[in-house]
Amino acid sequence: MEFRDFSLLAVDTKVSEFADGLARGVLLATKCTTCGAMHYPPRSDCPECYGGGFEWIPLEGAGRLVTYTSIFVPPEHFAPDLRCTAPLSRYSYRPKPVGLVELENGLRVMGWIDGVAPEAVKVGMMLVPVAEILKDGRATVVLREVGAE
Repeated sequence: MEFRDFSLLAVDTKVSEFADGLARGVLLATKCTTCGAMHYPPRSDCPECYGGGFEWIPLEGAGRLVTYTSIFVPPEHFAPDLRCTAPLSRYSYRPKPVGLVELENGLRVMGWIDGVAPEAVKVGMMLVPVAEILKDGRATVVLREVGAE
């Protein structure tokens, strides 16, 4: 997968393996080969020791929701089922939650909260980050309830 299929802003990057992992359904972080610090989003240069060597590690397991917000006009590529609710509008003004989960290893992962009604989202709930390819071919990270992934 080209990195541009994940980010509209960055085409060239040293961490393109991240987008390749998403295409394979694997969420990846980096681990510095000098000091062992883990980073998500992935980094090719360690901000802890300034080392330039790293290895890819898969992120697995559930995390506790630390915080969340709702996007009322989600990107069309994420919500293809949008219904027109206002005259001349292509958007449905239904909130789509986005959250930040903290995994057991301390890394924090942000993603769209999927399969949970906006009013049911609560800080502290357990969610699993999952790599997903959307219908338009773009890659993203989705947070799903434990057991629903």
